[in-house]
Amino acid sequence: MTSTDIRVVVAIDFGTTYSGFAYANKITPNEIETNTRWSGREGLPKTNTALLYDASCDKVSRWGEPALFQEQKRKKNQDEQFHIIERFKLHLDDKMKQKPQLPLMFDYKKAITDYLIKMRSVIEETLERRWPGLSLKQVLFVLSVPAEWLPYTRAVLRECVFRAGFTDADTQSNLEFITEPEAAAIHCLSVCNEHDLKENDTFLVVDCGGGTVDLTVRTLLAGNRLREVTVRSGGLCGSTFVDEEFLKFLGRKVGIKALGAFKEQAYEDLQKLIHRFFCRYVKLPFTGYEDEFEPIELDLETHCSALIPYITGETKDKLEDEDWVIDIGYDDVKRMFEPAIIAIIKLIDAQLNSVPPNKIKAMFLVGGFSESPYLTRRIKETFDDRVQTIAFPRNPIAAIVKGAVSYGLNMQIIESRIIPWTFGIEVKGIFDENHDPTRLRTHDGRIWRFDILVNKGESLKLNEERGKEYKPFQDNQEAIVFKVLYSKIKYPKYPSQNNVELLGELRILLPDVHLGKNRPIEFSLKFAKEEIKATARNKITDQIYQTTFKYPFELKH
Repeated sequence: MTSTDIRVVVAIDFGTTYSGFAYANKITPNEIETNTRWSGREGLPKTNTALLYDASCDKVSRWGEPALFQEQKRKKNQDEQFHIIERFKLHLDDKMKQKPQLPLMFDYKKAITDYLIKMRSVIEETLERRWPGLSLKQVLFVLSVPAEWLPYTRAVLRECVFRAGFTDADTQSNLEFITEPEAAAIHCLSVCNEHDLKENDTFLVVDCGGGTVDLTVRTLLAGNRLREVTVRSGGLCGSTFVDEEFLKFLGRKVGIKALGAFKEQAYEDLQKLIHRFFCRYVKLPFTGYEDEFEPIELDLETHCSALIPYITGETKDKLEDEDWVIDIGYDDVKRMFEPAIIAIIKLIDAQLNSVPPNKIKAMFLVGGFSESPYLTRRIKETFDDRVQTIAFPRNPIAAIVKGAVSYGLNMQIIESRIIPWTFGIEVKGIFDENHDPTRLRTHDGRIWRFDILVNKGESLKLNEERGKEYKPFQDNQEAIVFKVLYSKIKYPKYPSQNNVELLGELRILLPDVHLGKNRPIEFSLKFAKEEIKATARNKITDQIYQTTFKYPFELKH
């Protein structure tokens, strides 16, 4: 498939708590449409990233918002059970020590695939209404991923996207990736003129989502192109972590055991309490100004009567005396926000410190959490003297998905990227008794080394290649296996050290054994778009080998 076969670009924002998609026809690239037709959530740009499975966790009964707020009445002796699964995207995040709980023996990749299958159905219906007869093979899909995800995660998603029926098994040429902050930065190009940003001005994008917060610093170039300035960063400090602090508060009021049992037995009622009470009456309106705050009453009989039977002992007696009303004060709400806001401020501060003072002319806040008046107030108070303009582009919730569509329509919009990892090849070298660890010495007196091709923090243009010439280690060698390594640290020395992982392998044949070691191979990595492609050329036969890697899932999971 070539680029000329593509008629439409569809971007999918597969989020921790909410997901959505947008699309545009290549003939009318300025008309990017965001889908707002969801079952149970009409008129909104996203639906919940949630699945409701049957008892066997094989069949999806409902998805999106209906998965959380399903109204099915259950009889006391009803044998049928259900499993609500959400936040399963976080199983791809190596930084997260405690992953969201899943049913026993349930593979998180199945949840990703099943969710994408449901989304594909909505995408197909949408595209058929707009352009009858359009085939998915004529659609370029752009999937956004968090900035901090390691390279192998693209392969996990690529496999899930294939299993969900979006792409062809052999080439998957109609699938591209983009990081969430980069997509947000592209969307922010639409408002640069409004804030008087000119060529060579630099801006910071802070994407505050439900699970993750991602940041990137970009410089505006001629022709409305972007250059990455620093290594993009991110953290698990999105708006759902405020929800978690609310549940901790509630657990202190009703009892940890009571809340735990309630969560296990009546999860949908817990979700109603969070979304229909906490988000609506507490989280979203909170400004942080104490004189504006009016104490909030959580009346359990009104807002969550299903929780009451789980409350026992002295706690029950106390709440009965208070007519089942829990008071939520200003300090209570402020404490719920504090961990996430402190983490976000630290991320912003680190990015500002990574560039010369006053270099960043503007900061753009996007993502659903950016609509919190308290978060934005704290950010402005903290950084107002360091950044000239702190602003919010139109429709911040759809910033990522619309920016991803723009990228799919014109990938040349990205001039260069900062490489966030070190990449190289495993090579066998001479052992140095003065500097190399004895434990790494091989039986033949050599040592395996990490031969760096590109170091973390280097700036590379789109499709730029980095490579070296290699020769076989033995005279009679009939093949070479290039093991491509990556690391989150600069200047790694050995493949076996901590923080070094295998990205993939490329095996090439070596005929002409009679030439011995004098059979040079040119090996290079091309940093094309959001994935890495390896090429090896036998300089004797001129045969070329290429791969985008078959990442070994067993490495991490």
